[in-house]
Amino acid sequence: MEREQRWNNIARIALTFVIAASGGVGFALLRIPLHWVLGSAAALLVAGRFLKGKLYWPTAIRNAGLIPIGYTLGTALTAATLGEMVRQLPSMLWATVLILLFSFLFSCLMANVTGIPLRSVVTGSIPGGLSQMIVLGEELKGVDMTVVTLFQVMRLMGVVFLVPLIALNPLFSGRSGAAVDAGTAQEPDWTIGLALFYFVVTVAGALVGKRMKLPTAYLLGPIIGTAALVVAGVPAPDLPAPILDIAQITMGAYLGLMLKPADIKGKRKMMLTAAAMGFSLILFSMAAAFVLTSLHGVPYLTAFIALAPGGMDQMGILAQEAKASLAIVTSYQMFRIFFILFVVPPVLKKLFAARWFQRIERWQMRHGG
Repeated sequence: MEREQRWNNIARIALTFVIAASGGVGFALLRIPLHWVLGSAAALLVAGRFLKGKLYWPTAIRNAGLIPIGYTLGTALTAATLGEMVRQLPSMLWATVLILLFSFLFSCLMANVTGIPLRSVVTGSIPGGLSQMIVLGEELKGVDMTVVTLFQVMRLMGVVFLVPLIALNPLFSGRSGAAVDAGTAQEPDWTIGLALFYFVVTVAGALVGKRMKLPTAYLLGPIIGTAALVVAGVPAPDLPAPILDIAQITMGAYLGLMLKPADIKGKRKMMLTAAAMGFSLILFSMAAAFVLTSLHGVPYLTAFIALAPGGMDQMGILAQEAKASLAIVTSYQMFRIFFILFVVPPVLKKLFAARWFQRIERWQMRHGG
């Protein structure tokens, strides 16, 4: 029985992969940017409505796909780019604080308009990692996890589909120019020893990161391990394109099966609110990118992707495709993830316990919606 179930799961995974890859190929033929991620997600989002119970994509496969992406992002973090990160640290801080403040104020407005509980909207609107924000929501009292999950998934899906279309639009990408990461030289070639060495380092980095409970450990662990070797002078060649393509499919498949339309029937108001929240965060990031460009001379395209309220993995892939600076995008996205992970939870707990916040909640419950 157990063996039969195992073979059944393998067949479901194979079917899921075929549909996801077909979506990627279709989007590639249509010349849609980030086609392996977006095409896979779109194909499974549609197929999921007709093949209920027949699609399966374990988190372990997505995690494995994050490792080569983490390697690619880690190769951009040279000694020169790390120095640039230190120089831009104040900008990373203000950018993160401003986007969180904007998220909070817009959440208050949307909660008042829709009548959705304020603390649920606030928690669901924070642009952190999906899994981390869901775990945080479970730890906070009075938070509706349905609202939090829906808002986080809608934000992520909105960013995954909208930001690439905006960032790779000729209006932006044509004017911004390609950013070149500091400290890059002629690309070295792969050897069997070097490939095995980086394979061990990145996999070990992912497992150690998981053990240390790092956010998005299967991405951050390989980034840190690879960056440490690059700074130490170990050559880091580019990964073959097919490996990165498959890694992107694993991510797109995971995203496509994450949002289940059948589970959100009757939640039209929440979906519209979540979509408005995600879109407003994207617009805010576009505006903030102009400030970052003027302060540090960062190309606008790089600044926008660096500040976009998405996941570090998706934005890293987008940065690579758009020829933006991987180092700047990774550093800004990484800083926001760590800030939200370590600073936001205690702040939210104190905020929700504050009398003035509870008065706003009571007023919103009486007058909202």
